[in-house]
Amino acid sequence: MPARFTRYFLLLTALLTASVGHAQTVNIEAATAYWHLTDALRRDEPLTRKAWQEFLAIPANKVYTSAVWGSDTASLGRYRRAIEVVYRPRYDSLRQAKLKANVWYYVLVDDYKQHEREDKSYVAAMQKNPDYLEKMYAYAYEALPTRNHTKVANLKLSYVAIGNDGTSQAEGIVFSLRSVRDNNAIKPGILEAHEMHHQLRTTSHNYDKTDPADDNLLGALYNALNEGTADLTDKAPTLASATDSAYTRSWLLTPAPGVIHKIDSTIRVQAAGGPATPAKFYRQLTNGTNGHLPGFYMASVIVQAGYRQQLLDHADDPLAFAMLYQKAAKKSKSAARFSPTSERYLQQLAHKYAKPR
Repeated sequence: MPARFTRYFLLLTALLTASVGHAQTVNIEAATAYWHLTDALRRDEPLTRKAWQEFLAIPANKVYTSAVWGSDTASLGRYRRAIEVVYRPRYDSLRQAKLKANVWYYVLVDDYKQHEREDKSYVAAMQKNPDYLEKMYAYAYEALPTRNHTKVANLKLSYVAIGNDGTSQAEGIVFSLRSVRDNNAIKPGILEAHEMHHQLRTTSHNYDKTDPADDNLLGALYNALNEGTADLTDKAPTLASATDSAYTRSWLLTPAPGVIHKIDSTIRVQAAGGPATPAKFYRQLTNGTNGHLPGFYMASVIVQAGYRQQLLDHADDPLAFAMLYQKAAKKSKSAARFSPTSERYLQQLAHKYAKPR
């Protein structure tokens, strides 16, 4: 394997992690490793399996790929192939054909290639002085109850130069640079606020122990609450922007009523004594968004009905979220509603898991 692919992995970690204030660290190791890797590809050196695995083993890349691709190694393999084709000169004709066909991974990787200088300048500046920290907390607090207006001790922030998303995990927050660029064009700090929201929002202890028969439905409602409330920090400003508001509407708002009606059908089956709906069905129903669909739609309907404070007050309770959505939907002329049968069943579950707050 070319020596150039391995030398830098031994040097990066100590050099590329900086402390910020007393509580945060900003790590750019994964992003810098990507540019070392693509420098070799530009010299037409192959991307070996060993080099790729070493790249994926970098902590931020490991957290990010696990969150975004999970066990889907085939898709991650296609992303690796796109990197090699986009950067190696010998594949230029294939690169052009893939871009002309608008194949997503190739479009995404080529975007990183075109914005490399900008991305390098950004991470260097953020490592020295991440100026979004105050905005990150302030915007997150806007969609959280006062009890969650806290700070995360020893927060780890990392940047990667793959993918198009951010993820908030126990290991810290990881941002893809493409997602940072897109969100900064709308309102700087909103992507960071969304992920910080996940770090700060707590879950009601009412659900520490649940009936397995209820788990999948509660999980679907929890995901809708989790992402729907966090989406108020970044998706709401996006809708007010001309940048990609049409795209956001097309994948988060337009299909949401249909999703709610199908969830309603699953609730009615359970209310009639039928089997619990498999978790896989809910994942497929929500297009793998992990709750963004229909969560943002539900949160938006609640806010539009004037119940923002009630939403924040119950930001830890998925059943309260569903019932508040139903209350808000009844005030709307167009919002999808749960059926009376489902509403009664949700009320029964709320009573079942009710505990003193």
